[in-house]
Amino acid sequence: MSNLHLFLFLSFSFSFSSAIENDISNQDPFLQPNDIVLQFRSNDSVDERIINLEANSTVRIRSTNVPKTVAFAVIQAHSQVHRISMSQSRKFEIGNHVNGSSIGILVETTTSNSGVTAYLINTLPVNITVLTFIIYYDRRAPIPGGCNLEFEMPVSPWLRVSYNHSMVNVDHELAALPSNQGVLPCESESLHYEVFHYYLSQRDFTEDSFFDAIRLLRTVNGAHEYGREIRSFGFTPTTRSPFSLYPGVGQVFVVTVTYTGDASRFAPTAAYIPSFTYGCDLSVEGDCQTLNSTYAKVLCALSIFIGLLIAFAGHRYFQLEMILAGFLAFSSVSYILLINHFDPDVTGLAAGTSVMGLLGGLLWWFVWWFWGIPALSVLPVVFILGFLMSSVLFYLPISFEFLTNDFNFWSAFCCCWLVLPVVFVTFTRLGNIVSCAVIGSYAVIVPIDHYIGSSLKYIVINVVRRATVKGFGRAVLDPPYQDNDMILTLAWIGLTISGATFQYLRERRRPPFSPPADIWRPLRWTRLGGTSTRSEHTPLVMNSADDPSPHYGTA
Repeated sequence: MSNLHLFLFLSFSFSFSSAIENDISNQDPFLQPNDIVLQFRSNDSVDERIINLEANSTVRIRSTNVPKTVAFAVIQAHSQVHRISMSQSRKFEIGNHVNGSSIGILVETTTSNSGVTAYLINTLPVNITVLTFIIYYDRRAPIPGGCNLEFEMPVSPWLRVSYNHSMVNVDHELAALPSNQGVLPCESESLHYEVFHYYLSQRDFTEDSFFDAIRLLRTVNGAHEYGREIRSFGFTPTTRSPFSLYPGVGQVFVVTVTYTGDASRFAPTAAYIPSFTYGCDLSVEGDCQTLNSTYAKVLCALSIFIGLLIAFAGHRYFQLEMILAGFLAFSSVSYILLINHFDPDVTGLAAGTSVMGLLGGLLWWFVWWFWGIPALSVLPVVFILGFLMSSVLFYLPISFEFLTNDFNFWSAFCCCWLVLPVVFVTFTRLGNIVSCAVIGSYAVIVPIDHYIGSSLKYIVINVVRRATVKGFGRAVLDPPYQDNDMILTLAWIGLTISGATFQYLRERRRPPFSPPADIWRPLRWTRLGGTSTRSEHTPLVMNSADDPSPHYGTA
C-alpha cells in the first residue's frame, strides 16, 4: 500500500512540475513583476492603466504580440499636476527621454511579435497618479513629430504648452511622411495639419475630469468629434498656435496630421499626444484663484454697489454719473498708456489709474457744470456703451483671418464702436438711460463672474489685451461659454431691461436732465467776470440780443 502511495505522489509531482515548466516557457521571459503590460487594440478601443507612480521610482510599460500591420506606436503618460519622465531606457541620456505632464515616445515596430517598451520615471519625492496607454498606427500613417528640429528627442510626437498672463502657446514639430513613400520625409506639402482644443467645466480641478478629457481627444476620431478646430475661427495652423488665456478653465490641445497624397478613400491620419493646461499652477496654493488680493475684493464689492446705483438711478443722479463715467473712461485710457509705455508694478499701476480716473471724473463733472450741454456731457457714457457692445460683438466665437492685422481689427472695432453713439446723440435722455442700464448691469455681473469662475469678464479683457499685448491678434479667442455664462447673460439682460424700464418710467414726467447747472449759471457767470442784469423786474420774454447772460447751450 505504501508503494502505491509513493508511486502516486511521484507521478503527481512530475505532472505538476511539467505543467509549471510548460506555462513558464510560454510566458515572456523579460517580463518583470512591476511591468505595465498594455494589450494591442485598434485606435477606437484603447487599453489603458491608471497607476500610482511611487516617489523616486521607475516602471516599465510594455506591449507584446504587436501585429505586422503596425508600423509604429506612441506610448503616452499623463499626470494632472506633477512632471514625470519617459525614456527609451532606464538610464537618462541625451536624446532618449522627455519630461513633462503629458508626454510620450514613438517606438517603431517592423516585425511580427515585436514589442514596444518605454520606462516611466518619477524623480520627485511624491507619489503621482498617471494615466498610461498606447496608440498604434499602420505604415500609411504620417509620423507625428518626425521632422523635429527643436525638441528633446529625434522624433517628438508631443506638444509643448506654455502660457503667460495673457496667452497660451501650443508648439509642435512637423510630421514626417510615411516611410514607404520613397521621398524625402521632411520635404512635402502633402501633410495637412489641424489643431483642436477642448474645454473642461469651469473651476473643475478634479483628477477624474482631467483623465476623461484626455480620453476624449487621444485619438484622431475623438479629436474631430469633441474638439474645436481653429480653422473655424479664421486661423491657419502653424507650428505655434496661440490661444487666449482663461485661467482656471482646463483646456486640452491636440494636433492631427493627414497625409493627403495617399490614393486610398480614407486619407491616413495620426494624432500628436494631447496636452493640457489650466492656465495656472495647481501645485502653487492660490495660483488658480482670480480674486487673491484685498484690493481686487474691495473693487468687486464697490462694483456691485455702484453698478446697481447706475443701472436703476444713474440718470436721476446725473452729476454723480458724470464723475463715474469720467473716472472709468480716463482710468481705462491711462491703464493702456501706462502698460504700453512704462513697466509699472501692480501697486504703481493701480495708483496711476486711480489718480487719472479721479482727475478725469472731476474734469467731466466740470464740463457739465460749466457748459451744461447734455449732448456733450453724455458722450463718455454712450461711448462706453458703444465700446462694450463692440467688445461683445468681437467676443463672439466668429473671426476672420484678416482681423489678425491690427489695423484691420481696430478699424472694424471703431466702426462698430461708433454706431450707438451716433444713434443716441440725438436722443440724449434715452441714450443716457439705456447706457446707464447696460453699463451698470455689466458692473454688477463682473464681480459675480469672478467669484463663480465664468468668462464674461473677458468681453472687455480680451480687447484690452489686444491693445496692450504684442502678438495677441494671432491668438484664438473662442471663450468657454458654459452654463454659468448663460445664467449670467440672462441676469445681465434682465437687469438691463429692469433698470432701463424703471428709469424711463420714473423720469418721463421730469425735465430731461437735472437742473442744478442752469440754477447756478448766473452766479458762475458773475464769478467768471460777467454781470447779470436779471432781476424780479426782468420781462419773462425778451429779445435774446438784449440779454447779456448766457443761455442753455452757450458759454
